[in-house]
Formats: sequence, structure tokens, C-alpha cells
Amino acid sequence: MYTIDESVGKNAVNKPVDVIKIQDLIDNNDLYTGLISPLSVTGLADDPLVTAISNFQTNHPLLKMKKPDGVVSPNGKTLKKLHEYSNKLNVHGNYLPIGFNGNTFVRFNIDTFIALYELQYPSPKVGADAKAGLTKLLNYLIADTDVTDIRWAAYMLATVKLECGNKWQPIEEYGKGATHTTPGDDYGIAIKIPDPSDNTGKKFLSNIYYGRGYVQLTWDHRYKKMDTAFGLSGAASLYLYPSNALNPDTAYKIMSYGMRNGSFTGKKLSDYITGGGLPDYKNARRIINGVDQAGTIKNYAKNIEFLLRFCNGV
Repeated sequence: MYTIDESVGKNAVNKPVDVIKIQDLIDNNDLYTGLISPLSVTGLADDPLVTAISNFQTNHPLLKMKKPDGVVSPNGKTLKKLHEYSNKLNVHGNYLPIGFNGNTFVRFNIDTFIALYELQYPSPKVGADAKAGLTKLLNYLIADTDVTDIRWAAYMLATVKLECGNKWQPIEEYGKGATHTTPGDDYGIAIKIPDPSDNTGKKFLSNIYYGRGYVQLTWDHRYKKMDTAFGLSGAASLYLYPSNALNPDTAYKIMSYGMRNGSFTGKKLSDYITGGGLPDYKNARRIINGVDQAGTIKNYAKNIEFLLRFCNGV
């Protein structure tokens, strides 16, 4: 069964994920909506949707509202009856977001996704830089043949949404490691490294390996690990020049490789998101950072997955 987080219909909250679900359910209840042809499932609440909801509330034998409000509420009778009297299977697969076009990208509409994302998450406003960054990330994901499950893509995007503060660009850790207070470690402290451009052995680079990128690559040994994984050296080295992790191409490679291979904590995407079962978006946070903000990212991933699936094949 579908659940919705907010109200849908006349003067309602109308988050796109919720609207898509109700449009779909309305289309499966033509007996009481008076619809001659199905509504267009767009994620946008419009007059035809409100009229169809009102008709359903008026015509349903167990509702029979004399003054229909044209609203479907998360725990209301209208939603319950929409489920009970649905007269055919969900047109997009099932009543869980596990269909549309399977788990791989088919023909993805980036513009539609971003438009719906902006309505789903209106605050903070997606500015020009953030929109360009999100577009870039979506193109990376579509082209990444190692991301074999659209739910992986959803979780990766949810992680970036949180880790980069809705900027959708690689960023430096706030405080640059200065707020790390664990006794006895050197996190946030400058480490001197021989400058490879100097033949005298007298010049050194002074590097601090605080978080950088889409997923906040931290600690010197992880910067070294990524150098090895991608064959980076010289001017391209992450260990020698950690600010290279802020390059979007490099930042994406770090995120994709690291989350798929357990490079950050030993946990990887396939530990929590695999096969035909429901994804464990909450515990997947352990791939990056224990369970810090796990519930928040779970909710992001759930909604982003739904929008990704809706825009897949559009």
C-alpha cells in the first residue's frame, strides 16, 4: 500500500512524491471518480486531480461526503478507501516503488527530476550552482556502469544532499578538522610531506586531511587509498594535493568507488541495498559515518528513489 507524508489535493501541501501516489490511486478508482480517461501522472496537483478526489469522496458508497474537501490526508478515510477499492494493479508496478523501469536507468529525464525535486524540497531553494551540481551528479550516475541499482543512486544522492549541505557541489569540511577533539589522534593537524618537485629534500608540503568532496574523504590513509585505486600520482595525487578531492569528476569517483567497495568504514552499498528486498536506507549510513543522521538520510533516499523511478523512462 502507498503511504503519503503530507496532504494532497485542494490547498494541500502537495509534495510530488505524494501527488504521484494519489494520481496513480485515483486512476485505479475510475468507478467512483467519473473519469473517462486516466489522469496524467505528473506529480503536480491540478484541477483535474482535485475534481477527481472530490468526485470519489462524493460517489464512494462508504464516504458519501455532502461537502467533499478534495483532499487526501495521510491517515484519512479517503486514502483508506482509495486503497480498498482500487480496481487494478498499480500502473507503475506495485504499491511499493519497485517498478517503473526496474532497477537500472533506461531513459532518464533530468529536467523533470530536478523540477519535481525542487517542489519536494523547496527549502533551501535550489540555486543556479546547486542545480548545475545536481545535473552533473545525475549525469555521472547515469553514465556509471558500476552503479547497477537505482536505489544505490538514490542513496548516493541522499548522502550528498546531507554531506554537502544541499549545495550539490563538492565542499570542504566545515571547520577544516579544527572541531575534531578526540584525544591522541592527529586529525585536523598539518602533516609535512616531502615536496616531490624539490630535488634537495628541503622543501615540504603541509597537508591537513580533513573532509573534502561529495562524501567528505578524511584521514591521510584514505587519501592514499584513493590514489592507489585510481592510479593517481604527481599533480593528480590526492595524498600530495588533497584539494584535488574537490574536483567534481574526482569527487564522484571517490564516492562511487568508496561506497561500492567499503573504502570508508568497511561497509558497502551491497550490504544494505541488494536483490529484490526493501533497501535498508537507515543502516546504510554505516557506509559513511555510523548512524549519524541515519533517519534523515533514509527519508531523503526514499523520496529521491521514488522520483528517480518516476523519471526513469520518461
